[in-house]
Amino acid sequence: MASFISDFGLIWYLRELNKKEFMKFKDFLIQEILELKLKQVSSTKVKKASREDLANLLLKCGENQAWDMTFRILQKINRKDLTE
Repeated sequence: MASFISDFGLIWYLRELNKKEFMKFKDFLIQEILELKLKQVSSTKVKKASREDLANLLLKCGENQAWDMTFRILQKINRKDLTE
């Protein structure tokens, strides 16, 4: 149940992004994946992912890490309004 709620919550945030912001989000996510050496998520899958698929990929890193990365990236793409 918690996973469903987290998945739905992440999808909501990702749907708030326009197409350009979503592409920037994915670029920053790939950078985070490489920096943190997260083997659970492939950068190729991130590039091709829809918003729903991306939420599922993020959750493979663990719920807390998924939310932490999401909020960090939202701030980097100037969508701090979504993190307040």
